[in-house]
Amino acid sequence: MTFRVAVIGAGLTGLSCARVLRQAGCYVEVFEKDRIIGGRLGTARIGLTTFDHGAQYVTARSKEFSDYLDEMVATGYAARWKPKAIGGVGEGQMSPWHVGMPGMASIVRPLAESVRIQTSKAVHTIQREDEGWKLWFEDGTAVGHYSAVAITVPAPEARLLLGPMQEMAAPLSRVRISPCWAIMVRLEDGIFPDQDVFSDMSEVIRWMARNNSKPGRKGAGEHIVIHASPEWSREIEDADPEVVATEVWEEVSNTLSLPPVRPDQMSAYLWKYGLVDTSLGMTYQFSSQHMVGVAGDWCLGRLAEHAYESGTGLARAMISSLF
Repeated sequence: MTFRVAVIGAGLTGLSCARVLRQAGCYVEVFEKDRIIGGRLGTARIGLTTFDHGAQYVTARSKEFSDYLDEMVATGYAARWKPKAIGGVGEGQMSPWHVGMPGMASIVRPLAESVRIQTSKAVHTIQREDEGWKLWFEDGTAVGHYSAVAITVPAPEARLLLGPMQEMAAPLSRVRISPCWAIMVRLEDGIFPDQDVFSDMSEVIRWMARNNSKPGRKGAGEHIVIHASPEWSREIEDADPEVVATEVWEEVSNTLSLPPVRPDQMSAYLWKYGLVDTSLGMTYQFSSQHMVGVAGDWCLGRLAEHAYESGTGLARAMISSLF
């Protein structure tokens, strides 16, 4: 018998979960509300220029995720990044930094093989029926039935999907996640100091990097990614993206004493659930009674490694109950 399993969310958590389920013989369908996969490992495009506007790099401490990164490097999906920083190349790297090739989204692409993924499908409700779980989408359509459902979206969204399953939903209320504005800038000429990464520059700027200093990135000029601080992002969460981009660029220019240059391209994107402040404190949550589980980096922390561990852990728990 082949079990049908639905995975909600096509980030690193959802796709790592889907791959383990698929390898066990399940028929897996992944539903993603955005038009692209990868979540915060996504790659944005402005015109012909690409930006890693979410996670800037990934690290590995566990053997399992380290082995996965080694696999990605060996197959050309990832490479080591040694940026110039104050004090030398790669200063402050306690663990090697790896980036996707040619964009961060490449790190999740092998996980999507042999898995059916539907993008631009926002799940609104999950409903238990005699035949199994049915999924309702925001466009009014529905699909089903599934033997099990893996929910791998941010904790606030997962709580809503869990609905009446309060024994599962209640613990998620202690998870705290802050927003983060990401600003993407393309400059025709190089005007920055001889440094590839900057951190905690001011109360506004948390992180800045030359995106084109990463291996595999192409294009003329300088491509800059700026992450605003969570405190500042929270204060102006509802602001117009153009206004945010302008204010952040002015802050960068003033902080680095840059010449008055107008960027050739500039755009801002809000990661509504950008940085985990307080995690759930467990790898995943799963109910064999309901055959529903939740997973995400927010279960353990804020790292890509946490997302991978959570997704694979949930998949193995589901397999144990299904088979």
